[in-house]
Amino acid sequence: MYLRVTPDERTTTVIPTRAMLLTRIIIAVTACLQAAPALATGPAPHFGQPLTLVRLTDLALSNNPSTQIAWAEIRGSEAGVELARAGYWPQLTLAYGVRRAHSATSTGIAGPYATDYGPSLSLSWLLWDFGTRSGSVDAAKFSLTAAQLSANQTMQDLILTVEQDYYQALGLQSLVEADSESVQDAAASLDAAQKRKDSGLATIGDVYQAEAALAGAKLNLQTAQGQSAVARGQLAVAVGYDADTDLPLATLEKQVVAAMPVASVHELLDKAGQARPELLASKALEQSAVAGLEAAQGQGLPSLTMSGSAGRDTTEIGGQKNTANTYDAGLTLSFPLFTGFANQAANRKAQASVDVAQASTQQLVQQVQLEVWQAYQNMHTAVISLDTAETQLKSAQQAADVANARYKTGLDSILDVLSAQTTLASARVQEIQARLNWFAAQAAMGHAVGGLGAPQETMESP
Repeated sequence: MYLRVTPDERTTTVIPTRAMLLTRIIIAVTACLQAAPALATGPAPHFGQPLTLVRLTDLALSNNPSTQIAWAEIRGSEAGVELARAGYWPQLTLAYGVRRAHSATSTGIAGPYATDYGPSLSLSWLLWDFGTRSGSVDAAKFSLTAAQLSANQTMQDLILTVEQDYYQALGLQSLVEADSESVQDAAASLDAAQKRKDSGLATIGDVYQAEAALAGAKLNLQTAQGQSAVARGQLAVAVGYDADTDLPLATLEKQVVAAMPVASVHELLDKAGQARPELLASKALEQSAVAGLEAAQGQGLPSLTMSGSAGRDTTEIGGQKNTANTYDAGLTLSFPLFTGFANQAANRKAQASVDVAQASTQQLVQQVQLEVWQAYQNMHTAVISLDTAETQLKSAQQAADVANARYKTGLDSILDVLSAQTTLASARVQEIQARLNWFAAQAAMGHAVGGLGAPQETMESP
């Protein structure tokens, strides 16, 4: 039974260097700053060279709607800060009123019509409160910080998705190549069995067994080809193109030197707590909730407001016109005595939001620590498995060569040959899986801690 990579096993990525990650984020923000860039819904343009992972990531950050959503959320949070700061400014209202009145005496005699009209300007300025405005501004600022960090996380998640799909596509492409070699081996065995039967050195049973082995190898190849097509479509969509877009991909190197990070697992856990954008965003939301509680508490405390108005009123009665200018100013100290328990309920709601935010942060801390721990252990397993898989493939290839040679000389049966070929096919798949597991492991570690040092170059020159 082959150990195969399926399109649902999305566990791969690569570790970006700090400079590379910063470059990618700058590229993404620059793309988002452009005025509503159109989504790449048509076929991809012609690429002169195979696409490396870095190039695919740049395309995704420019085309994928998730980055546009993240930037729109940042702009919304920036507007929220300006909205909160508006409470510190005076409110001016310009109005123009017209009123026409008609009255009658008790004896039924109608009086003349009266018309009043004129402009007015009113001012209201909240001079002092107990933290309602400052709390609202602080809450908006922390929400903006959280949105920016969430956008950073969105970009990293998108990078992870592209990397997952990239390695998935390359892994299944390698599996297609390995299955193609298995088909060739099975076809050669069938030809050898047919020749030995024709010369009287083998039975028809040997031919049937070789035919069955060839059919099984072809079935595996057809399955791998279908999975490869699905994976390539998935990568194209992640980059921002249609699923039927043919993206030429730079291949992975055959030789991989696997090594563990220089930092210990405890150091990596500490690094994740300081570098993961989603964790920092959660802490910012926690501070926003605390500031929101401060604003809610200020709603039930006194406030001092300055007000003033100026107007020009003209009255016309019976053809006579009188005009008067009016001015007034004042200070109002208000204290909410009873609001139907609304202020108390608002305080309890704000406090509950603080509790939820704090618990969510703690929950996320535990989740991040678990991800780092699992990534570290998976990386350790991948390091020790890669060399073993390469040794296994080398030995399986030698065993298959010997079995084929011995069968041609009549020293082995067709069963020995088919058994050796099955072992070789399995070793090829396991070697591919071991290499992908290594890339997946270092990728998962980089994503879990928010970035490691520069990894080894994993791309062949186009």
